[in-house]
Amino acid sequence: MKRLVGLLIITQTILFGMLIFQLNELADSVLQAGSYVATQEGSLAWGGNMSPWFLFLLLGLTLLGAYLTFSKE
Repeated sequence: MKRLVGLLIITQTILFGMLIFQLNELADSVLQAGSYVATQEGSLAWGGNMSPWFLFLLLGLTLLGAYLTFSKE
């Protein structure tokens, strides 16, 4: 059961991270398009809205899932 919970945590974290990453890219594209329409020259940096703490949280959850999956009972 512990192994199953670990696999569930890993899978859920990876899928959630992919979803948030794609939403962040979409938001950046919308911001760049709006900036270009407003100023005719605007440019925004990629990934400006994603905090490094969010990535550390995803890594921590993945490591927790790996620990639960591969630890001895």
